[in-house]
Amino acid sequence: MVLLDTLLYFAQFPDRQGVLSMFTNGSSSRFAEYGSLMEAISALPPARLPEVEGFVFGQSFDHVKRRIDSLTGSFLFVDFGEFHSDRTPRNSITDTQQMAATVAMKLSDAADLPEVAIATDRTLALTARLRRMLIEDASDDRLAWMEEISQQHDITPFVAPEFNSIGWTLTFTVTAADLFGVKERG
Repeated sequence: MVLLDTLLYFAQFPDRQGVLSMFTNGSSSRFAEYGSLMEAISALPPARLPEVEGFVFGQSFDHVKRRIDSLTGSFLFVDFGEFHSDRTPRNSITDTQQMAATVAMKLSDAADLPEVAIATDRTLALTARLRRMLIEDASDDRLAWMEEISQQHDITPFVAPEFNSIGWTLTFTVTAADLFGVKERG
């Protein structure tokens, strides 16, 4: 449930309806977790970044594009990367994962430079707030999938004409001890 825990964590930031709108099928006969995931998101407390209107979670370009095309306004896009494991001679296992969280805003082709500047400034402020909350949450030991967030973070411009979007991407690494329970099975 590592990825679903990650999805649930980041789902607490945007407007709740913007997160629930991901569930376009409404139910799934294939995946039993679908309904419980939708219920868990519905039960989340009020959004921590309510100015963020939509939510995108994934790594497939086609799925992400389809989702972003259906959005208006601002959104949080969470992309997850590979896992790395390090095992010490004492059988201690540390798992790390590369992650990116983008706060962006959809803009029309008719947007002028001042509108682009305003959108860029707003999304940067939201990205900075998200970063602060990630650091605070990691230091509070509230997250099983993230015991520690890397000391180094990069915030880079997100300019995506294929998504009609502009914003900022926060990249970071999360670390947890034996995230996949290897030692339990050993």
